Amino acid sequence: MRTATAAADNAFDAAANLQTAQAVATARRASAEATRAAASGLSESDRAATATALAPILAELPIYGLDPTQGRIGWTHPPQTLEVEGYQQYDYANRFMGTIARDFVVSADITWNTTGGLAGCGFVLRSDGALEALDQYLVIATRAGNGRVIFSTMVDGEVKNGIDHYAYGLDPDFDWRNDTTNRLTVVAQGSVFTLYTNGAKIGEVVAGQPPSMPLLPTAPQNPPPGAGAAALAEYQRQLDEYLKVVDQMQANFRARLAEYQKDIPLFDRGFVAMVALSESGRTVCQFDNAWLWLLED
Repeated sequence: MRTATAAADNAFDAAANLQTAQAVATARRASAEATRAAASGLSESDRAATATALAPILAELPIYGLDPTQGRIGWTHPPQTLEVEGYQQYDYANRFMGTIARDFVVSADITWNTTGGLAGCGFVLRSDGALEALDQYLVIATRAGNGRVIFSTMVDGEVKNGIDHYAYGLDPDFDWRNDTTNRLTVVAQGSVFTLYTNGAKIGEVVAGQPPSMPLLPTAPQNPPPGAGAAALAEYQRQLDEYLKVVDQMQANFRARLAEYQKDIPLFDRGFVAMVALSESGRTVCQFDNAWLWLLED
């Protein structure tokens, strides 16, 4: 990941886009009331269409402990496919480059087909858009560990810290297999990032702080007395899988802790976009029902 660069056609151009985005974001923050007033001037059919588009988002926000009357929509994104191939490559997409976010919620249904344990799909958060030396956060959902979400900090284009969280045992709906769909959601509030898969909270990250041991899943229950051979065999299969995943969690935690670097800056604002990352081979990420909700006024 340390040498990966975004493809030129979807890359962030800091010289052009950042200046424009900052101006637009400033104007938006300064004119929240004007925006609401303008909305009141829409035609009845336009207001109905807007309400229809926002309804599922407003219904989803309480899942993450948020009040749907607080904040406003940043963008809703049309379906987007990202495909990358090769060693440690990634690619971005965001058709709404004028939106800069501080505190926010970003969410999308992700259908994946990946090769390699660390390949995956997710989001870049609070990116500064500097193509050659990115400052940003990365949240990547991968198929490794029967479902794993990695939060990383990039400084000057290099990955400095990584923190692992696992859907295994916390999200019963997570499907790690190829060509399946999971919903990934990140709530960003200051330095705290809360991670959800399929509406289930799987972890919380405080940017800049050392990783903590992820919550371990509950061990499978022993079969009742007198259980048949089939039940015993299934219990042993589940136990073997559980022990394998726990061993991996503990090993990854020790490795992340050993790699931890202090004095990492906090990124308090920036672009939010969808991203695909390859470890090797080919990675395809399909994003649907993607939206960004801005928590700030």
